[in-house]
Amino acid sequence: MFSDLERINRRPAPFATMTIRELWADPHISEQLLRYHLDDAADGASRPDEFAERSVRWITRTFDLGPGSAVLDLGCGPGQYTNRLARTGAAVTGVDFSPRSIEHARAMAQRDGLEVTHHVADYLEWESSDRFDLALMIYGDYGAMSPEQRGRLLARLADLLEPGGVFLFDAASVAAIAEIEETSAYAPRMMNGFWSAEPYFGFLNTFVYPDARVSLDRYEIVERDRSRTFWTWTQYFDVDSLRAELADAGFSLTDVHGDVTGAPFDPAGEEFAVVARRSGQTR
Repeated sequence: MFSDLERINRRPAPFATMTIRELWADPHISEQLLRYHLDDAADGASRPDEFAERSVRWITRTFDLGPGSAVLDLGCGPGQYTNRLARTGAAVTGVDFSPRSIEHARAMAQRDGLEVTHHVADYLEWESSDRFDLALMIYGDYGAMSPEQRGRLLARLADLLEPGGVFLFDAASVAAIAEIEETSAYAPRMMNGFWSAEPYFGFLNTFVYPDARVSLDRYEIVERDRSRTFWTWTQYFDVDSLRAELADAGFSLTDVHGDVTGAPFDPAGEEFAVVARRSGQTR
């Protein structure tokens, strides 16, 4: 047992292992995540509906969405943004690798008579002959990826966006990492059965890497017949580091806001939103 506990508490290198796909594709966990998505009082998986409504109004106005516009929502979840944006008349496509979330998004679109295309796919691998005027990635997904994955994402978007097309996303700021403390915790059925329908013991370790501007919540879930580890990484950014990262991929950072409702940018805030424009030249 000592060696197991030693392993559980060992500090890994930043982005040593990625388990985003496993987290969202697991039938039990995806059911819990969808429940959080749909609970407007919970902020654990998506923004409250009131925030989403304000965000969609701002996005629609700022990017002049309507008939003739093509919008791509990456990590669309259960359609919180795709279905709202479809009401503008824009052609909207959502991509998410959670079958349960996409099933819900499709059902809601059908219920409301909305024409939205939803794909079950990994957006780092998804391909399409369609081209888009605006791509969205909302609720911090950009910073949950490793630098290598972010490079792959930007390369995909350079192909999927029209010349001059826009990528809008939000990210955690470097101010937020100062609020993260390294901790460890243990509990039977940690998070009230979130991780499994079977009995289990949960171990949580939070690691902070100030020099790399990264934090990790690592969950070790020990069941009777198996153990699983889930890694939740967060990269923290400042505007200059994002500008350089985007420029390397052929994007220009054109605007910075406090969030995706268009709130004023606050350098001391814990998040911010970025408008990045693809080069006008064809690759």
